[in-house]
Amino acid sequence: IRAVLGYKAFQEGLANYMKDHAYSNTETYDLWSAWEKSSGLPIGELMASWTEQMGFPLIKVTKETWEDDKVTLELQQVWFLANGSELTEEEQKKKWTIPIMTISDAGTQSDMTLMREQKATVTIPIKSKDGWVKLNANQEVPMRVLNTPEMLSRLGTAIQDKSLPPSDRSALLTDAYALVKAGHLGAEVLLKLLSNYEKEDSYIVWVGLCETLGGLDAVMSDDEEMSARFKTLAKKIVLGLLSQVGWNSSPEDGHLTVLLRGIMISLVSSFCYDDESVAAEAKTRFGKFLQDANDVESLPSDMRTSVFKIVLKNGGEMEYNQVLSYFDTATDNAERKHVLSSLGHTLDPKLKQRTMEWSTSGKIKLQDFFYAMGSVGRSNKTGREISWQYFQDNVQLIKDMIGKGSPSLMDACIVMCAGGFCSKQKADEIDAFFEKNPIPSSSRKVAQTTENMRANAKFLQQLQASELSKAEFWNSL
Repeated sequence: IRAVLGYKAFQEGLANYMKDHAYSNTETYDLWSAWEKSSGLPIGELMASWTEQMGFPLIKVTKETWEDDKVTLELQQVWFLANGSELTEEEQKKKWTIPIMTISDAGTQSDMTLMREQKATVTIPIKSKDGWVKLNANQEVPMRVLNTPEMLSRLGTAIQDKSLPPSDRSALLTDAYALVKAGHLGAEVLLKLLSNYEKEDSYIVWVGLCETLGGLDAVMSDDEEMSARFKTLAKKIVLGLLSQVGWNSSPEDGHLTVLLRGIMISLVSSFCYDDESVAAEAKTRFGKFLQDANDVESLPSDMRTSVFKIVLKNGGEMEYNQVLSYFDTATDNAERKHVLSSLGHTLDPKLKQRTMEWSTSGKIKLQDFFYAMGSVGRSNKTGREISWQYFQDNVQLIKDMIGKGSPSLMDACIVMCAGGFCSKQKADEIDAFFEKNPIPSSSRKVAQTTENMRANAKFLQQLQASELSKAEFWNSL
């Protein structure tokens, strides 16, 4: 609302509202009315469309006309459904009063268009015929935007040279990811867009990158060939960040750099653990940690889970036992969680099985044992199978362990052991298991888990039917 009004009208209207209604009751429209008076804009109409109906819109660019110094876009608004469900005839009539704010290579546009109907046309100045334009500048409006492939291709340059602000660089990616999942955008368009972020160094953008990389990795892991190709691309992007941020902190680091390094180390453990320099660095830091667990310079606490994962993925039983032994010597529960969250990431199936058995041995606090299960269940495809099979074989043992404890503990076990699959067949199998072995307090969690699983299975099928199934596509990135 502040972006629509501008700072002056926003502050003036709010001040008048507080003054006019001091020591009295108000209704929502009183605030809208105050802002209408300060700005001359139909704020009541605008806000009613956002607060009096469910959901938020998707703006589709249905046609674009590029000229030397401007581009004209034809827009259409529809109700956005994340699962891509078909809209009923009545649902198709829903509409919002949408502020259309834009940014292009010619700068942020001061003129705002209010889209009151389901279709609208906007004309935006650009510097040249090769210019770019982005709708929803600075992500001020809670909506998704479906750009054309041509628009996204042009925006790739603005991502690479960072002429597009961080909030917009992040939003382009998260919008594209959500739209691919909903079936509105081709997966190959998303991957081509993703390849533009190799030199990205903004924390805000990396939050979006982390969500996208992690989400795609989780779904693609059920297709080993596609997963391997995706990990190669992700590794290239993450190593680019590592070269900019590095492992070591500096007194000059701002708080966003500290947060960015945390994201980077986590992604390195997922996508770059097999890189020689990464594996060597993790091994060196782990060696110093074994000599002195209090050496926070060599291995800060916020790096420990990730470094443990890298060491475990590159090591064997010796490294596994070294990490496990720290659980017994650590005096702080937060430190023990580093072990619980990493141990199952060993690549050895026998050690994964051992981790599952340890999780129910009684050696872990009741409120924490599911973290060890999750480290197996969320480690890779093999880990998912091991954790789910262990849960089925030991469901009574787990019930007895939890006893009269919080139902949320059983919910967590179910999610950790069964929630990572991306298969309709597995969803059916899990539903069938809980029909034969009902846990009434967790019935809703089971339903949510298998519903999400079926959605991910549908998403994976969509990816497999796209250009992503072809080696030449990945080679072109």
